Amino acid sequence: MAWTRADLTGTPPPAAAFDLVSVQYFPLKRQPDHGALRGLLDAVAPGGTLLFVTHDLADLTPHREQGFDPADYYQPDDIAGVLDDGWAVVVNETRPRTAPAPAGTHHTHDTVLRARRLR
Repeated sequence: MAWTRADLTGTPPPAAAFDLVSVQYFPLKRQPDHGALRGLLDAVAPGGTLLFVTHDLADLTPHREQGFDPADYYQPDDIAGVLDDGWAVVVNETRPRTAPAPAGTHHTHDTVLRARRLR
């Protein structure tokens, strides 16, 4: 196993190299050309799985004075909308958390996308 650290906006992972690409609570900022997102999608091998999980937008509040708006970042539903017919969406839903939120947070729901690359 090897770990690589890179900026997705400039260095995408190798294409079709992974059976699982798991993105957990990773703030991936929207781009007009979806460049970084496409790099992640391309990294999933045929027959592989993309798993993208984040906090539900209903639980997040913008902090515009700090330059943060959750709507500026991809949500699972956005990603499902970018997928073409080479993908099958298995799960795209909001789920309540089964454990209490960590101290100091108020996240009660997560959104989950699980998609399988067909080709």
